[in-house]
Amino acid sequence: MEELKTTEAQRKAVREYEKKNDRINVIFPAGTKDKMKELGIEKPNTFIKEVVAAELARMEKYRK
Repeated sequence: MEELKTTEAQRKAVREYEKKNDRINVIFPAGTKDKMKELGIEKPNTFIKEVVAAELARMEKYRK
C-alpha cells in the first residue's frame, strides 16, 4: 500500500479551501512576468486578483 505524504486532515482542509475559492488558470505571453517585475510588481498573483476584482466591481457599477 502506498504511503500518502499528507494527513487526512490536511487533505480535508485543502478540499474545504477549494470549495470556497474559484481557480482560473491564465496563460500570458512570454515576458509578462518580467514586465511586471520591471514595474515593481512583486506579487503577480496578488496584482492580478486585485485588478480583476476592481474591473469586475467597475463593470457591475455601470451594469445597473
